[in-house]
This record gives sequence, C-alpha cells and structure tokens, in this order.
Amino acid sequence: MHKPARVLIVDDHPVMLFGLQLLLRDHPRYCVCGEASNADDARRLAEELRPHVMVTDLVMGGRDGHHLIEDVVAASPGTRIVVYSSQDETVHAREALRSGARAYVSKTEGLETVERAIVAVLAGLVYLRPGLPTPWRVSEDAATRPAIDDLSPREQQVLTLMAQGLDLQSLARELCLSVKTIGTYRERLKIKLGLDSVRSLERLAAARLAENADG
Repeated sequence: MHKPARVLIVDDHPVMLFGLQLLLRDHPRYCVCGEASNADDARRLAEELRPHVMVTDLVMGGRDGHHLIEDVVAASPGTRIVVYSSQDETVHAREALRSGARAYVSKTEGLETVERAIVAVLAGLVYLRPGLPTPWRVSEDAATRPAIDDLSPREQQVLTLMAQGLDLQSLARELCLSVKTIGTYRERLKIKLGLDSVRSLERLAAARLAENADG
C-alpha cells in the first residue's frame, strides 16, 4: 500500500483551514502534514516538511501570494502547488501557473474540486476549470529561454539585488529566504537566460541595472 500523500494547507481564514482539514483528514490517500495562516510560516513549513502538495490561498493579509508560490517551488521542487482562491481566475490563474503552481481552483467551486485538483497534480497534470482558455500555459521546454522582461517578479527581484552587488547570504537576508532557496533561484536564472556561470549572470544583472538608470 502506498503511503498517503503529505499535504500542507495554507489559508488565513480559520474556517477555510478547518474545511480543508475536514476534506483531507479522513481520506486514506492524503495526510495533512501541516497548516499555516501566513506566507512566512508556509515557506518555513514547506522547506521543513517537503510536502507532496501545498494547497494555498493566493492573497493572505492583503499580500500577493505569487512570491510564496515561487519561493516554495525553489525551496521544495517536488511540492505541487494547488491555488484555492477567491481571486478572479481569468486574471490570476495565468500568473499563478507562471510562478510555478500546477492548479488553480476558484473558491466558488467548492472543496470537492480541490480534491480533483490534488489528484491531477499528483499525476503530473495541470488542473484548471474546464473551459478556461489556456493558450498562455508556460512551456517547460528548457530550450525556450525568456528575455529578462519575461522573468517572474521574484526572479526579477533576485536579479535586481544581484546587480546591486549582494552576495548569496545578503540576498537571503534581504528576502528573508534560506541560502539554499536563493541558490536555487540563481541556478534557475542561469538556465533561463542561457548563461554558464554566476559571474556571467552578475554581469548581465549589472548591465540591466545600468540600462534602467540611463533610461
């Protein structure tokens, strides 16, 4: 018998956390390994627990959750992220998938849809509401390298701080992330931008900063 998939649930509304617990706690295929009501705790728990799935709201305490998605993907690459949000999916689903989420479920759909999304992401699929246009799904082909302007907001933030001369430890302190997570971001930037060394990445970042200053 396979071990239950570990699920981390994240929401700043206690009623929603309870509802997700109720959905998953008695299901033989899942085990709720942790819960968080804010992004900082979610990052920490994801890195500590390495859950198979994280079900998360997109906005908590008025703060955008796209950075949270990116940070969890960087800290725990094996974690599949299901966004369960009241935010308009036609506006936010694209950015959520671009940040690294594998599913986007509107809270108007009900909790049973969350379970369907979990099943899909554990099978390696992307889950979106049937009928939602998806021509913008992000290609995972490594040969398709985006320009700097196409990097995610968090990747652009890391690149900008690198341009200011911050080393790995300083970047981690500035963004309140682990050194390991920052290292993952740095390696991802090298791959996406087709660069073969950290030094090349630093030079590109500095050149970009100079361009912006001149502009």
